[in-house]
Amino acid sequence: MGKTIIMIGAGVEQVPGIKLARKMGLFVIAADRQQKAPGFKYADESAVISTYDVENMVQFAIKYNRKRKIDGVMTVASDVPLTVASVANALGLPGNSIKTAKLASNKLLMKRRFAKDGVSIPKFSGVKNVKEIKEFIKKYRYPVVLKPVDSRGARGVLRLTGGVNLEWAFKKSKGESPTKQVMIEKFLNGLQISSESIIYDDCFITPGLSNRNYEYLEKFSPYIIENGGDLPACLSKRQQLKVDELLIKAAKSLGIKRGSLKGDIVYTKDGPKVIEIAARLSGGWFATDEIPLSTGVNIVKAVINMSLGIKPDFKKLVPVYQKYVTQRYIFSDEGRIIKISGLAKARKLSNVKKIGINIGQGRIVGEINNHTKRTGFVITVADTRRKSIAAAKKAVSLIKVETG
Repeated sequence: MGKTIIMIGAGVEQVPGIKLARKMGLFVIAADRQQKAPGFKYADESAVISTYDVENMVQFAIKYNRKRKIDGVMTVASDVPLTVASVANALGLPGNSIKTAKLASNKLLMKRRFAKDGVSIPKFSGVKNVKEIKEFIKKYRYPVVLKPVDSRGARGVLRLTGGVNLEWAFKKSKGESPTKQVMIEKFLNGLQISSESIIYDDCFITPGLSNRNYEYLEKFSPYIIENGGDLPACLSKRQQLKVDELLIKAAKSLGIKRGSLKGDIVYTKDGPKVIEIAARLSGGWFATDEIPLSTGVNIVKAVINMSLGIKPDFKKLVPVYQKYVTQRYIFSDEGRIIKISGLAKARKLSNVKKIGINIGQGRIVGEINNHTKRTGFVITVADTRRKSIAAAKKAVSLIKVETG
């Protein structure tokens, strides 16, 4: 009998992980709250349980383990570190501790731990009312970022400047927090970077570094909406080493000893600073598609192995080539989507590697106020950064979304 793994989440972004695990000869159980989750058809077995329902997920795993031994648990792209850690802890499997998972699940707790351990971060504070927001702004000045401590997909994340109503902003951000907790931090100027790293005891490597694209910061203000990114990041070798040093320090602070970590970093005039660390593989096709296209590194395979207690081959995590990869998003006007055209033409472009539609025909598009409201995406690859970016822009321009 082959080894068995639970994939927490069976959405479209977990499909590559499920398919790869099957290809590696593993028996895959996929768990997701959606009865028709796309990953279910690729898994050996499925369980309809919310990825955020820690108690029921643990009980399911314990019960299933009695009839078939479970050897590993993981996720791809889903921000559920506590669920993954709780299942691992209950079954004695490799994974992060519950303490680490809780720190990774709460941005305020994370920042407090980083501050205690000397990890370079922006000035921050928890805020319980508008008065405390005003006090922070008076001390550190605009712009600042207000956000829920425990939300996802940029929900309730606001860049505050002098023209934003603070009463509205506090209510909006608090409303997106499951625990009704809000924090504020100084907005940092500098190069915005996404990172993807693997750590295994004293071994550490970052196969993926990307420039995050915030060209629409003013257009969608006060919401902070990312419009994709570009690999590799525009960093020198020296700067990359400084980012790695910071990530290693952050991982140690959170207690991540073996696993993957996704970083949101800003490289300021004073060096790199951590915005957030996620104790998981990243979403947005970064880990599953963009890093392999740019470097030839299969980071998902390494994480699958680690979930089973197998040390990854770090030689295979060293980039074997450098190609330029670009992701850009498709945005549409508010309203019901009547028609999406131009997809076939866009897919025929030589540098296009992937096009996806998140919000299809017949569905309603609301205000672009978080990352779930982006209609679709395009991923391109080329031998220069200029060509890759140009190809992505061309593909997006060909795709027309009619709303009414």
